[in-house]
Amino acid sequence: MLGWCTGAAAAADFYQGKTLTVLVNFTAGGPTDLEARLMARHLGKHIAGSPSVVVRNMGGAGGVIGVNWLGEIAAPDGLTLGYLTGASSKSAIGESGIRVDLSKFAFVAGAPGISVTYIRTDVPPGIKEPADIMRASGFWAGGLAPDADKDLRERMELDMLGLRYHYISNYPGSAEARLALERKEVQLFPESMPTYRASIEPNLVKSGTAIPVWFDPLDDGENFTISPDAEGIQAKMFPDFLRDMKGGLPSGDMWDAYRLINSVGTVFLRVLVMPPNTPKEAAAAIQAGLLEMSNDPEFRADTLAAIKFVPRYLVDDRTERLYRAKLSPEPRLRDFMKRYVEEGRASLGK
Repeated sequence: MLGWCTGAAAAADFYQGKTLTVLVNFTAGGPTDLEARLMARHLGKHIAGSPSVVVRNMGGAGGVIGVNWLGEIAAPDGLTLGYLTGASSKSAIGESGIRVDLSKFAFVAGAPGISVTYIRTDVPPGIKEPADIMRASGFWAGGLAPDADKDLRERMELDMLGLRYHYISNYPGSAEARLALERKEVQLFPESMPTYRASIEPNLVKSGTAIPVWFDPLDDGENFTISPDAEGIQAKMFPDFLRDMKGGLPSGDMWDAYRLINSVGTVFLRVLVMPPNTPKEAAAAIQAGLLEMSNDPEFRADTLAAIKFVPRYLVDDRTERLYRAKLSPEPRLRDFMKRYVEEGRASLGK
């Protein structure tokens, strides 16, 4: 902690008169975009030098295009901050679409969070409560990309429950997937908390169009815990739902892979990183700004009004070590996940 504080002090004028661009690796209107724009609205005044902060969206390929651009093209001048979703899980899988080594990026922060899986209530024979999904079959599960952590968790959860379903993916972002569900092109989708609270809960759930069936647990790789962000959701975290439906928790490669993907996808639901070789004082100044902003009453009120919770940003050394460790899973799990991704690709639209 002392290291970044010293660096932040040394960076007092680093951002004076400059503009910081926050790169979001998904399209506008999705949960990553909502969080990034709320952060950008308040962050500048908390960074030494008070830079202007703007958001740039670069969606596509399940977030891969933005990740590659950040690592290959963005200048390491401290003026570009990636606000990324899905990058950690893709790196853990070793997905070939990512051409950059995330372990070489300048780590700024992890932003933990969860997704809520919800389903249309008109799925035959009718979904009135979460357990009714066990009687459903033939519904379409929507996703962003077969190698996206939300897609992997979604498919593994459905498979471990033994459900029969169809899978369609490659929507540019959550906003497009949500519209597909509203048009009945898909019936089930996992939505990150910002959009779930801002859109799904007050609209689709309140109207009776959909209900939540489970939500992600927070997972540090050792223990499952209920996120405080899940307060009031009329569903259980997935391990509890699975235990209720199947009489216990499974074992084997799929369960271990699920634990890994869930850990990466919840503790590091969002990761804030900068291009390789970015000056340390730049990352330190942003870390200090994030900590100060987190206690800003205006930021907290703004986020609570917009997305019904306050994002948390973890900037300590322990979080960085955990993040880098998750990028190198056991070979057997990486091999399993690669096969599982390919199976997902082969099943698209069927």
